[in-house]
Amino acid sequence: MLVRGGTVYRRDIVLGTAASFRCGCVASARENIDVNQTSWPRVWVAFVAGCIGAFQIGKTFASLALIIDELALSLIQAGLILSLFSLIAAFAGAGFGLLSDRIGHLRTALAGLLVSAGGAFLGATATGVEVLLLSRLIEGFGFILAVVALPSLIGGSASDRSRPLAMGLWGAFMPAGIGASMLITPVLLEWHGWRGLWNDVGLVILVWAAILFLTFRGASGKSGIRLSTADFVANILRVGPLLVVAGFVCYSSLYQSLTAFLPTILVTEYGVTLANSAQLGALVVVGNIIGNVSAGWLIGRGFVPWKLLTVSFVAMGVCATLVFATVSDPLVKTFAGFLFSAFGGMFPGTAFVLAAAYSVKPSHMALMAGLMLQGAGIGQTIGPLMVGSVVEFSGSWNSANAVVIGMAGIGLVCALLLRKRT
Repeated sequence: MLVRGGTVYRRDIVLGTAASFRCGCVASARENIDVNQTSWPRVWVAFVAGCIGAFQIGKTFASLALIIDELALSLIQAGLILSLFSLIAAFAGAGFGLLSDRIGHLRTALAGLLVSAGGAFLGATATGVEVLLLSRLIEGFGFILAVVALPSLIGGSASDRSRPLAMGLWGAFMPAGIGASMLITPVLLEWHGWRGLWNDVGLVILVWAAILFLTFRGASGKSGIRLSTADFVANILRVGPLLVVAGFVCYSSLYQSLTAFLPTILVTEYGVTLANSAQLGALVVVGNIIGNVSAGWLIGRGFVPWKLLTVSFVAMGVCATLVFATVSDPLVKTFAGFLFSAFGGMFPGTAFVLAAAYSVKPSHMALMAGLMLQGAGIGQTIGPLMVGSVVEFSGSWNSANAVVIGMAGIGLVCALLLRKRT
């Protein structure tokens, strides 16, 4: 129970997960929409904004070879270009989330999109690695600003009943954006090169920022609940939210490792062509959307979150073991990778539902979203590093299962500990 300025706010958790905070004394706190209605157009506009932001990540996958050749980059520099977004998230996610909760979510999301577009335009002018890295740094900061604020806009646009599905949908923004970029990027590269691609992305972001502003204008003012920074932090730094963040570290380390190395395994160990391996990799990434959306749908119908998280980590552990095992063939590895991604998607889908439940109110969850993004950034950074290190040391992909089983086991423990906290 939170008390502020003579107003009492009570926390009710619907179906054990979706939170609804109601004012007990003063009824003047303004909501974005009626609590019994969901504005699905607003939900979809915010979701697409996240997907377009994720395009900033995916655009480098297909174009990196061209950039390396034109700018004469080393592999270390190329790796830094790919990992900058994860590093920014690992260090700044929670801070940006807290900033968003203090200054307003629409304002933060718009600022993030504009900054990200500016970084894309700067990158298109790069003639050396210094300017390109600076542009990726700017893109990354803008991306993190936007994606910590957008979940709050979605949470505030959904009714109690529809919120699990809406938050599950939001959890799919990353695979949806990256998957779309992997399909669209080759066409744009062939049309006018990687610099044209960078400008294209910048323009699309600007257009969608305008759409986001027009969609939420007048409906996303600051919340009626006025809490201090200490109140926000105290609300999040509890066992339940921290277990979700720890689970995000495990999930993202598993997901990033498998999606990064599966195409390499198919090419180097089985002679699959680069084009075919890229298509199979895109299939695995898109499979993640199934788990995200189904998690929100299942929770909305009474399924318990900790059980979905348990299933997710067990399935990820088993399927990842098949991918890295030396005994399975390419078809088995690809199918196992798809199942890994689909079941794995149940984690972020469920985690964002829990984020709304653990927040001061569903429309005020940017700090929690920032913490989860920070956990994801840490996992994305350490996962491939651990897997690459053990494989290089042992000379066998099968040894990666030591890392996979360990991270899946830790995630499973987090899920089980959440049993009494959801």
